[in-house]
Amino acid sequence: MDYSFRRDESSADATRRIAREQLERALSELAATSDVDQHVHSVRKRMKKLRGLLRLVQTSLGTEVFARENACYRDAGRELAGPRRAAAVVGAFDALFARRPGLVDDDARVALRASLVCERDRLIAVMRGEDHARAVAEALRRSLAAVGSWPLERDGWALMRGGFRKNYRRGRRALARALREPTTEHLHEWRKFAKHHFYHVRLLERLWPEVMMSLERSLEALTEDLGDEHDLDDLRLALIEHAPPEGLASATTEVLLAIEARRHELRARAFARGRHLFALGPRVVTRGFGAHYAAWVAEPEAASDDAGGDA
Repeated sequence: MDYSFRRDESSADATRRIAREQLERALSELAATSDVDQHVHSVRKRMKKLRGLLRLVQTSLGTEVFARENACYRDAGRELAGPRRAAAVVGAFDALFARRPGLVDDDARVALRASLVCERDRLIAVMRGEDHARAVAEALRRSLAAVGSWPLERDGWALMRGGFRKNYRRGRRALARALREPTTEHLHEWRKFAKHHFYHVRLLERLWPEVMMSLERSLEALTEDLGDEHDLDDLRLALIEHAPPEGLASATTEVLLAIEARRHELRARAFARGRHLFALGPRVVTRGFGAHYAAWVAEPEAASDDAGGDA
């Protein structure tokens, strides 16, 4: 459980430790020469974890430092986004056919998939040729060197209270917008803040592991459904953008119809879960987490601070 706060260190020290661990692991993964797609995926996940950490302590970091570091991690993720998005499109295609194996005949399925794989491999080659990984690594090294100077002067729950409340409030508002108008943009915005909230709960997992881990699982399921919905939309766009040969037009139409049906299922499930996860107001939720934090700090040293393990 490296990606979490511990009682044997101050909140500021824990924030810096977690940031350094994620940055060092990302740099190691960027240097890898095999399994490029998997390492790119891992680095992008670390950028999201770092942005979640930043948002938790953003009111303590101050506007300038938060904006600088958040931009660094955001831009790093974007630099690596092309190959990963293309890989996610192939994954969405495979997942759709795992659910609907007889959707189209095998020849059509193989032909459609081959075009998606070709685009994925092209983007991976482009990333290698343009050396995006080196540019990202240089930016992350600068960020790693700056972690020690982050202005984290508060301690305990005071360090994270404002950021926790702000992000939860924005997630709740994003859900309301998505419910009113479930566009791709609104769903993506909701997913972004729901993901940050998931990381905040994960960072605070030791407060009450039995409860926090259950909440984590629900938030993870929510963000995975929203992520799958988004990947299916990217798949839809890829199939439309790269018009299939005339002989595959009918099969493509069938796949597009199946995509929309599955997206509808995922949205309905996400909304049902999201209404529960964001049911309470931000003040109530923030006070509750603050009370759990105080109870955790007051626990005897022998209490379970050693649950789990995480990279």
